[in-house]
Amino acid sequence: MQNVHHFENEVLILKADISKMLSLILESFNMAIKSLETNDAALAKRVIDLDDKIDDINRKIEDEVYQIIARYNPLAKELRYIITMIKFSNNLERIGDLSCNIAQKVFEFKDNNISALLNEDTLKMIGFSLEMLKEVFKAFNERNVELAIEIWKKDNIIDDLEIQIRKDILNDFKNGKYDEKLIIPYVLIARDIERVSDQVTNLCEEIVYIEKGEKITNFL
Repeated sequence: MQNVHHFENEVLILKADISKMLSLILESFNMAIKSLETNDAALAKRVIDLDDKIDDINRKIEDEVYQIIARYNPLAKELRYIITMIKFSNNLERIGDLSCNIAQKVFEFKDNNISALLNEDTLKMIGFSLEMLKEVFKAFNERNVELAIEIWKKDNIIDDLEIQIRKDILNDFKNGKYDEKLIIPYVLIARDIERVSDQVTNLCEEIVYIEKGEKITNFL
């Protein structure tokens, strides 16, 4: 009985670290977008500096998982829950890397003495991605399978917007809106935002697997 109590306490600590990491990832992504919109190099640097802290928590979570498995040898759903925490943490860490990629564009634009001009579709894409990230935080904390499934379905919207943005960028270039050297940075910004949403869908899949032991596609 004492072992069960200790196991539950360590799982609570692990979950708290995941929640902390989720919070930092949301902060990082928010700051990256704001730094891009305001051409704020100092804020962009904060995003890049925060990545070390995110990496440290990711490693801490991995260590905690291995120690819990070694000490308590959990079975069935408990084992699935613990192992999935590593995958969950790794997906979060990748979102942190993508936030750094976005923030790095601020320095590229500054090197060219310009500010980012985000079109309407890019702003929509950013809005949807932020919404998905906030909602997955809620779904994780509440272990809400239904919400995770609804978030997962929104990825198609992001994919469609990225395709449209690529078309918009080429049209804007043809119409002389900006220099050709800006095509790649704008395309990469859209790609990184789309990849953020991909990682969020991965998180949704992990939430469903933790709770149900099945693939998310089985519930569509």
